[in-house]
Amino acid sequence: MRVKFRIVIYKDGVKLKKMDLEGKKDAFSVGVRYILEFKYLESTKWLMLAEDSYEKYLLLGLVNMALGQELQAREFLQEAEKYPKKTLYTIKVENPQVTL
Repeated sequence: MRVKFRIVIYKDGVKLKKMDLEGKKDAFSVGVRYILEFKYLESTKWLMLAEDSYEKYLLLGLVNMALGQELQAREFLQEAEKYPKKTLYTIKVENPQVTL
């Protein structure tokens, strides 16, 4: 599946890897793990089940934007502003066309 950009998640300045979330079964962690695996559609299902938080809606917005769903992305990003942060994650986007 072609995406506009990739979502990268950091914790304490270190890029998260799939194995960092092994053993965690809560919906948010499973959704984040699918994002790290670039399985954005599957991540959406799990994030929708997760507890409301800034990170949940930010990730849903970014996933939808990456998949070209601009209207839904804006709605999720607006919703994110209504909730406090619940994790120490830093969420960034990475442009796949740029090679270093």
